[in-house]
Amino acid sequence: MKRFAPEAGLLLLGALLLLPALGKAPIERAEIYFFDAARGMVESGDWLVPRYRGEAFYDKPALTYWSMAASQALFGVAEGPGRLPSVLAALATLLATVALGRSLLGLAAGRLAALMLVTTPALLAFGRTAMSDMLLTLWTTLAALLMVRLGGEPAKPSSLAWLGLGAALGLGFLTKGPIAVLLPGLFALAVLRRRGLRGVAWPSPGVAAGALGLFLLLALGWFVVLYLTYGSGPLEWFFLRENLERFKGATYDAGRPAWYYPPTYLAEALPWSPAVLLAVAALVRRRAPAAVGLLLEWVALALVPLSLSKGKIDYYLLPLYPPLALCAAWWLERADARANAFALRAWAGVLALALCGLALLPAPFDPRWLPAAWVQLGLRAVLVVGGAALLLLAWRPDPRRLTVTLASLASAASLLLFAGYAPAFRAAQPNSALTEDVARERRFVAGAQLVYCDDSARAERDILFHARHAGWHECELWAFAADERPFLFLLTPEEEAALRGAASLREVSRYPMLGAAALGLRGLLAGVHPTEIVLLANYATTDPVADKKRKREFRKERKQAIRALEEAGEAPPE
Repeated sequence: MKRFAPEAGLLLLGALLLLPALGKAPIERAEIYFFDAARGMVESGDWLVPRYRGEAFYDKPALTYWSMAASQALFGVAEGPGRLPSVLAALATLLATVALGRSLLGLAAGRLAALMLVTTPALLAFGRTAMSDMLLTLWTTLAALLMVRLGGEPAKPSSLAWLGLGAALGLGFLTKGPIAVLLPGLFALAVLRRRGLRGVAWPSPGVAAGALGLFLLLALGWFVVLYLTYGSGPLEWFFLRENLERFKGATYDAGRPAWYYPPTYLAEALPWSPAVLLAVAALVRRRAPAAVGLLLEWVALALVPLSLSKGKIDYYLLPLYPPLALCAAWWLERADARANAFALRAWAGVLALALCGLALLPAPFDPRWLPAAWVQLGLRAVLVVGGAALLLLAWRPDPRRLTVTLASLASAASLLLFAGYAPAFRAAQPNSALTEDVARERRFVAGAQLVYCDDSARAERDILFHARHAGWHECELWAFAADERPFLFLLTPEEEAALRGAASLREVSRYPMLGAAALGLRGLLAGVHPTEIVLLANYATTDPVADKKRKREFRKERKQAIRALEEAGEAPPE
């Protein structure tokens, strides 16, 4: 058991950072597509066709939807169970990274790389997000591991390894499509270029046929069933619209430069990404082992199609985090305090100044959107203490102490952010109250349809997932206000002012909010001021809650009118 104690410790640390408040974070990124489709599978019993907003949705293959739906069927339809498959994939990726590191650079480097991954806040954030990319990262890392094992010296055929490779590639394809074959395929090219055809443990014809059959069954089985049931439409949607058009066309996530990914990784993989630059420098000076060159060659090859694609998103880099972490771990493991003093000082010093600067920044939000005072104080203390420790390391550099400091600092800060700040932000947003109000309104007027133009709070996602109602994104709101059909209007103050003159509308409720930009870098640094949104209706209702609200508003308006008359010196009416 002692042999596997470090791996058990990594899994425990990962669970401690990934699981707290898992279901209390805002619905972010592309989560709503997966949440809604998986919930629909559970509630409808149709596990063949993913549906978003009630319509067939073939943007991704089925495996992520199935895993989320299975989790929700077991633990309930909610955000936490929906995010659990990504958590499990992240934990499994840690073990796969250890194994890959052991095969290429030694067990110590593999364990250190896994520690880096589990203490990288960006990877933790993606591991807590209900999308397909963490699963893709797992299958890609496993495929690379099996390729290394099959190309070992001396090369010995392994039926299980070949069958495992076919399964990993097939499951990857069923997770996200061709990219799951392209990325491991580029790694295979790098391996073949270095070792040649004779350095591979090629399988017997029977094993090759079995591995290929397993891949085809897992990768294409669902697509074949779709084709036999619904024709070529789903296949055209996925392979042409979701893959080819995103690569060559300006569908969405476009407009970013070809050099988008390197600086994005360096920023989002902090605090460990500087070690990757140092590993690259060692490779250029021919001081790195062949395994580091292999991993960096794979990353460079993978960046070519990713950078040529018109659509670029930061989480497309996730499958490259394990090989880059292994390169960083190799450098940090072998770093000598004297020979690498300047690099270690620069790394620790710059991070220390950044942390101290962050600790001095004022709170970015109104206090209503912040956690308890002790959580805020705790985060500032972590930043100050971590900054002080890094300043000390900049004075007297030591790679081992730097590793412990960075891992401890990133773990504490991540836990406070994910378990403290994210739930507090979501609780203060109007999304839950809005969802309850929309659901209540529709209980009394079943045909009421929500219409919105500017949904800065992203409340429509919660309304769709929890109230099972898909709102309409329409900006010609005045046309709907005068319509005889019942509509609910989610409006900004400016939209409300413009719409009030178009029709007589009933106010359902008002809510304070912060725009979604508050969670972006600019919002965190510059601050975002609260505003409000209002829910109006163009119909009457028998809802007793609405009736009480109408009477309360009438009494309030009457008191205000009487007060105005008294201030003007006039007698109020009897």
